Amino acid sequence: MAKGKKKTPSYVKSDFELSAKETYVESFDESNIRVLSFEEPKEPKEDIEVLFIAGLLSVFQRWEKVVKELNQHYKVHYVETREKSSSQLIKRAEFKIEIMRKDLAYIEKHLDLDKRKYITITSSMAGAMVIENIAHDDITPIGNIFVGPGVEIHFPRGVPLLLRFLPPFLITAWKPFIRWWLRRKLVEPEQLKQYTRSIDEADFAKMRKCIIKNANRYNAWDILKDIKGRSILIGATKDKLHETEFSFNVAKAIPNCTFIDLGTNKAAHDTPLVELTIEFMQELVGTRPKLEEKIL
Repeated sequence: MAKGKKKTPSYVKSDFELSAKETYVESFDESNIRVLSFEEPKEPKEDIEVLFIAGLLSVFQRWEKVVKELNQHYKVHYVETREKSSSQLIKRAEFKIEIMRKDLAYIEKHLDLDKRKYITITSSMAGAMVIENIAHDDITPIGNIFVGPGVEIHFPRGVPLLLRFLPPFLITAWKPFIRWWLRRKLVEPEQLKQYTRSIDEADFAKMRKCIIKNANRYNAWDILKDIKGRSILIGATKDKLHETEFSFNVAKAIPNCTFIDLGTNKAAHDTPLVELTIEFMQELVGTRPKLEEKIL
């Protein structure tokens, strides 16, 4: 088992988060990954579950509204990947995407999702983890919704080198600079608020290792052709952190994938994503036509 005690989050959990069934799933290297399962939809629709995996730096609050609205109709399992503060890791835990992606296969089996119908919803680096697993036939979702998947993990060139030599406590001292950079880069106030909170709550010791292993190194273009099943890829034209043209090209490289532009980062993290998911579920069970490409 992974060493160490559970860490108490620095943030206050909402009633909705507390309503989840919390599980720590032991993975391939005996590290433990936190999963929150919301299992009692009030207005059940299609008998399909949702495996929701947030991206690098994301915290539950960033996706809470989406998860809560989805849970009105579907069972939702929210996965906190191993670079999050909640994970319980062995001393030399792996952080390369090609290896840490194995966590998802263990989670799928632990939840018995390999015996039921489910889709994945992912953002950023988590999308790369799903892509890796599907390409290797290690997980079996019937559909996938990718929000800005991390087919390449880009960071400013000097950042990985800086992280390699700076200890975590010094990296923490950079939080004000990171918040300043985000204020200059982002337009949407809500996105800025969420990202700033993510920075405040980040486990920089884990994040540091993850960035060093993957930044400007990871590339999944050659396995996109191996993605099976039906996929939707979401773009956000007005989001300065995620280039729409890049996402569009990723969608074209994935077989049976439709690109849908939701316009803003907020829309991609809010009710429009929920509405799109419902339409996607209807398509998967054959009660509506195939979703068509949408570019704003």
